[in-house]
Amino acid sequence: MNIAEHIQEVRKEFPLLDYVTYFNCGGQGPALGRVKDKVMEWWNFYTYQTQGSIKVPDAKDEAAKMMGVSKDDITWVNRVSQACNIVSGMMKLNKGDNIVITDLGYPTGSYPFFPWREKGVEIRSVKHRDGVITLDDFQDAIDDKTRLVSLSRIEWTSGILHDVKAIAEIAHSHGALILDDGYQAQGNVEVNPEKDGVDFYTFGSQKWMCCPMQTGILYVKHGLDDEFEPVYRNYNKVEEAFRGGAPWVKPEHDNIASWDFPLVKGAEKFNMGCVHEEVIWGFYSCLNYFNELGIKEIEKRNRGLSTHLIEGLKETKVKINTPEDPKKRGGLVTYTTKKHEDNQKIFNALNKEGIKVALRYAAGIGGIRVSTHFYNTEEEIDRLLKVQKKALD
Repeated sequence: MNIAEHIQEVRKEFPLLDYVTYFNCGGQGPALGRVKDKVMEWWNFYTYQTQGSIKVPDAKDEAAKMMGVSKDDITWVNRVSQACNIVSGMMKLNKGDNIVITDLGYPTGSYPFFPWREKGVEIRSVKHRDGVITLDDFQDAIDDKTRLVSLSRIEWTSGILHDVKAIAEIAHSHGALILDDGYQAQGNVEVNPEKDGVDFYTFGSQKWMCCPMQTGILYVKHGLDDEFEPVYRNYNKVEEAFRGGAPWVKPEHDNIASWDFPLVKGAEKFNMGCVHEEVIWGFYSCLNYFNELGIKEIEKRNRGLSTHLIEGLKETKVKINTPEDPKKRGGLVTYTTKKHEDNQKIFNALNKEGIKVALRYAAGIGGIRVSTHFYNTEEEIDRLLKVQKKALD
């Protein structure tokens, strides 16, 4: 779909846009109205237990379609933090090994690995230079003792889009795995973890996917399930136990013998069973809608809007942290006056006018963060720039 030609139709999908000018998908996206409708469909069926059956939406199929991967290689998580903890739990690390992160990364990609330090594992941080981290920086940090590279595909306070495919090639050349946090990327730009050679990829529902929180996806590269075991074992994923029906309806059910079998194959092996069914129904609506629009069209729209913003910002007295090159960013743009007090002043002025942005920092990079998503318009960006200029005069 050509989003620009159908922008008013698109905007009607987001009830919140009737009340505010919303540029904060990097924190939490405005929920699609159809999410509520789908969740209520589940609740009505569950509450009244009407006779007959109801068609269960195949949310996983929509997610796999959006990512260009097999359904067998993805499973549900309740948040990105859970996915990163699952990966940390399955690692086999020894004293002298290292895990490579970036100093711009979100805490979910580093904090779950902190306990490994007690076993002599180094957490090695790639340092940015004025918000920029290059392939050479990763090349210098990754060595034959690196076991995992954990990064955010799009950094949350600079907006830089990493060349994950090239980074994965560097990691694999040293025998390391790569964990790709796509929370700022999925729904913002096109992502195909399989083509990029990523070992683990995760994203959640509440940011660019415009769905309430508490659901997300963990992608596990095909075949890796044979190499790792989950720390958290979900009895519902013991396939043999359920052959011929649930074990507890059989007289011979035994709480050891009935369950003494391997877990299922594929990414479902790592499913902790912590995502509620009605949440998955709601997420289906978002995944299905994004697939209807087309992620390539969404990416094109987002980059066009962020370019419009950057061009406007270049006429003001701010420092833009996000790369000007559209191929190195999506819809997330950050900039600063170089004075926190003035950044706060801008944030307050925009908020007063019903323009929702964020104020974020990491490793000295950040300031005002504007998330331009496909439902936004150039006129909204111009209004933001006008209010900001007045606040600084």
